[in-house]
Amino acid sequence: MSIVILVGGTSANGNSEHRYLVNAFLNQFGDQVTRIVTCEPQPLPFMTRLKRALKRGNYRERLARARYGKGYGPDGELLSQCLFGDTPINEMPGGDRVTVVSSHNSVECSRILDEEQPEVIVVYGTTILKSHIFSKAKQVTLNMHTGLSPHYRGDSTLFWPVYFNDPEHLGVTVHKLVADVDGGDIVFTGQVVYQPGDGEAELFAKGVKVGSELYIKAVQNVFDGTIVYHPQDLSIGREFRWIHRTVEAEKTVLENLQRWAQ
Repeated sequence: MSIVILVGGTSANGNSEHRYLVNAFLNQFGDQVTRIVTCEPQPLPFMTRLKRALKRGNYRERLARARYGKGYGPDGELLSQCLFGDTPINEMPGGDRVTVVSSHNSVECSRILDEEQPEVIVVYGTTILKSHIFSKAKQVTLNMHTGLSPHYRGDSTLFWPVYFNDPEHLGVTVHKLVADVDGGDIVFTGQVVYQPGDGEAELFAKGVKVGSELYIKAVQNVFDGTIVYHPQDLSIGREFRWIHRTVEAEKTVLENLQRWAQ
């Protein structure tokens, strides 16, 4: 029984959350993980970036973001500290099993999956995968979503429950990967428990840890033949995109976290 892992991130080594998940799978499944496929984001030509920026518009928010001076999403160093403590993993685990592609939807990635013929494809943090990739698994392609589906789907889904003062729906989901974003049948969900003083990095790290444990359990259930899928009701909840996460939304989340800590 074999596993191929597809992980995203801002570099060929992924981000700390991707390295955490891969390390957990290697510790659990060892040589059954036959390939880890990461992606080296390709810089776009200046004119392409300019055309996209003009097409997207939203200039007022871009100016507000520049004035705000803070990056998008959890602080990377703090997240790494929350996940690894004082012994961070800075390179993608797996040694010569790690392969870097230009895109997870590329011909190269498709070829790798044809070579490996995995029973299970494990996906975390990639761009939206096309069917010619996620259909390559002999049994199933699974995804870990750091949000509680179907309530919060898409982007920054441990951020939005804080924005909406909805701590009961802080959670993670392991589900079958399909064309609908975070819309496949659910295998497991897990709760992320807020504690006073938690910020976005702490909540996200908790989600990654809880989700990785459930993900490993889900893949083991595939191998054991005991996996059970639960259809989602996509009329519940909402799918969020990066554009929804404005500076004002971030300020509201910070205010809510301060209130929650009192």
